[in-house]
Amino acid sequence: MIVTENLKDFPATVLPDLNMEVKSADAFIADTTLDEAREPLQPFGVCANASKKPDMTPAELLLVMEAAGLIETVYLLRPHVESL
Repeated sequence: MIVTENLKDFPATVLPDLNMEVKSADAFIADTTLDEAREPLQPFGVCANASKKPDMTPAELLLVMEAAGLIETVYLLRPHVESL
């Protein structure tokens, strides 16, 4: 698996020959969050709680993640913001 934002340099026509899959960071995080069987939201809550400068709520963490381009990940997490 290659995780990159530079998807254009990894054309789908070459990837089967390399036996590789390429994903954006957003797609990788979203897929990993969904695939994690036990407490998939825990790491995001830990990140929000660990933020000290400035203090950040889980909802604020989602806003920061969204601004960083993690649109799909935030879409999946937003319904669970209260449990982060």
